[in-house]
Amino acid sequence: MSSHDGSTQSSDPSTAQSSQPSISMSSGSRGRTDLTWGHCREAPELGVGCKKTKLVCLYCAKVFVGGGINRFKQHLAGAKGEVE
Repeated sequence: MSSHDGSTQSSDPSTAQSSQPSISMSSGSRGRTDLTWGHCREAPELGVGCKKTKLVCLYCAKVFVGGGINRFKQHLAGAKGEVE
C-alpha cells in the first residue's frame, strides 16, 4: 500500500542527473561518440592538399595520417607493429 502525501518522485530517466561527461559534437561530424576523440584532435591545418584525416595525439603530439580513430586507439594502447 502506498500513501499519497503530495510529493512524488519521478522515475523518468530523462530528468535524472547523469554522472557521465557530455560529449560535444561539431556540426560537420557524423557523431563522434567514441571517447577516444577526447585524447586527440583533428588537424586540418596539416592536411592542406590531402584528403586524409590527420589526427594529433594530445600527449605526445604524434601526427597520424589516415587510419582514423582505430589506428589512434592502437597508438594509445601501445600496440606494436600496427603503429609506430
